[in-house]
Amino acid sequence: MFDQRLTIYAMEVAQATASLVLGVLLLSFNRYYRKSYLRDWALSWVSLAIYEVTSGLALLASESMPAIHPARILLTFLAAAAGYAQPAFLVFGCYELTTRRQIRQRGRHVVLSVSIALGIALSLVFVNQPSASPLRYMARFGVRSLLAGAAFLVAAAMVYRVRSAAKGIGFNLVTVAFTLYGAELIHYFVLTCIYVQSHRQLGYSAYLGFLDFALLALIGIGMVTCLLEDEREATVLATKEIEHLAYHDSLTGLPNRALFLDRLIVAMARASRYQNRMALLFFDLDRFKEINDSLGHTVGDQLLKAVAERIRSCTREADSLARFGGDEFTLLIDQIATVDDATRVGRKIIDALKVPFRVSERELFISTSIGIGIYPDDGEDTNRLIRNADTAMYRAKEQGRDNYQLYAPAMNEQAVQRLALEQLLRKALSQNELVVFYQPLVDGDEHLVTSAEALIRWNHPELGLLSPEHFISAAEASGLILPIGNWVLQTACVQAKTWQVKYGARFGVSVNLSARQFQQADLVDQVRVALEKSGLDPGCLDLEITESNAMQNAENSIRMLRDLKKLGVRISMDDFGTGYSSLSYLKRFPIDTLKLDQSFVRDLHIDEDDRAIAEAVIAMAHSLKLNVVAEGVETQEQLTFLKEKHCDHMQGFFFSRPVPPEEFEAMISEGMLINAT
Repeated sequence: MFDQRLTIYAMEVAQATASLVLGVLLLSFNRYYRKSYLRDWALSWVSLAIYEVTSGLALLASESMPAIHPARILLTFLAAAAGYAQPAFLVFGCYELTTRRQIRQRGRHVVLSVSIALGIALSLVFVNQPSASPLRYMARFGVRSLLAGAAFLVAAAMVYRVRSAAKGIGFNLVTVAFTLYGAELIHYFVLTCIYVQSHRQLGYSAYLGFLDFALLALIGIGMVTCLLEDEREATVLATKEIEHLAYHDSLTGLPNRALFLDRLIVAMARASRYQNRMALLFFDLDRFKEINDSLGHTVGDQLLKAVAERIRSCTREADSLARFGGDEFTLLIDQIATVDDATRVGRKIIDALKVPFRVSERELFISTSIGIGIYPDDGEDTNRLIRNADTAMYRAKEQGRDNYQLYAPAMNEQAVQRLALEQLLRKALSQNELVVFYQPLVDGDEHLVTSAEALIRWNHPELGLLSPEHFISAAEASGLILPIGNWVLQTACVQAKTWQVKYGARFGVSVNLSARQFQQADLVDQVRVALEKSGLDPGCLDLEITESNAMQNAENSIRMLRDLKKLGVRISMDDFGTGYSSLSYLKRFPIDTLKLDQSFVRDLHIDEDDRAIAEAVIAMAHSLKLNVVAEGVETQEQLTFLKEKHCDHMQGFFFSRPVPPEEFEAMISEGMLINAT
């Protein structure tokens, strides 16, 4: 009997040593690899080592100490806590390994607390009975063996589920080892039941510790092998991810410029070999920068992802769609029979983007301009084909956006001219070739000059005086409209203040804001600086925005206009009647003046519809307590009609064309226009 107990003690010490060594080994691995499942596995084996040592010491103490002795109670509680914590930590680790998700701390604490409480509670059952009591043996050892065995079988099932996806033998080895050890622990429960029934232990049970030791060694080898294979798999996945990021756009997941160029080279080589034609579509989102600047990059990024998904839905699996950069996308269509195959896809994409996008609880509208290049007609190398498709795209923008254009050789000449114009415009800005002309706004009753509209001109050294229609589109496309617009604003404010001081009159000036100016985040600061530098009263500055620009993003326009109004400036809506604003938005826009577009004034004397529209706009504006300025007044008949309808101010060639500052001063000196009768 003594030899049998000695054997049991020796095996418990051996198992405790093996468990402790395995726990320390896994902890050292965890310090290097920083994987949560290693920490839990390590705690599981350390708990098992504590359980083996304390349960063995408690068994030894039972021979010389009463059951209520503090040392014996402490050993019993430690053994119970460690014994029931061990399977919990094991399951935690397997769950984190197989799901790649960490268990929430609250859940961990609950499971551990319940497990330890159960173990301590069972250790108190039949505490007054002898240590060899079958019922006490069942409560302390049998139940723990059953629960721990079930935990190992559950852990084996978890690992088994993912073993097929993992390469190597590590997961298979762990699955087998967990299954065998779980079966061994349940076998212990069966032996305990036999002991309870027959009050005797089977002879071979004393030597099962050797099997336990062997299974622990097998589990240790499996866990280490599993770790190494898991780390190798993580390295492979990381390498693939790095490779993916190198050739794909991180935001949309589409191929990036580098990968698209590789595919284009291969496709062109294949098309050349088999004498096929292919198409390259180069498209750019219209006015995306305005949305990005006004609503923020987060909304802009979400919109780009949504646009990419919608474009992808319009293409075939064999087509190659890529994000070329910013808000530019490219699409490679391999093996087209006719040009119509490419234009059909272009129309499909344009129509698909007409449906509004829902982004961050906002309804956003976006369109695209597409340039189409055909291989080999429009380029036999990648650079030429991309450049020509890009040129066609710019032609689509010039044609009003939201359309596609096939490349034509004449477009290159236009592109060269446009680039030359941009360069000359930059030079004009730096060499003070730009000038501001002023066109008077006349009071509808007394025909007095009350203010002026500032209009830019280019005093070209070779071509002479150029009006805005010759260069504003180039300024918009190149971004030069921003410094030019700010310069006009500052120049007009200084000039108005100069005339106020010179003539002792409260004289106002109107300045047009371009679409890109109006979308600038620092527009309010620019206006404030212009007023402060010039000393002009804010009430004497009238900022004009077009109806279409205001409605491009109505909610953002309302916020921007309110911020401008806080400065004290006046706001006019230019070209009213040519856009698509609803009366509900018009009521919300904090504006002071409506400018009736000249298209409705031109034919007032012969067109009843124009007369009805002009009369309705004036009446509506007055009902909203807004002033009305009629643009394009050129005849006495127009003037007479507008006076009869009580139009507040008028502007047009009938009074004066836009003139340089010195000529405008003569009008101010006269105090009244000669032709205003």
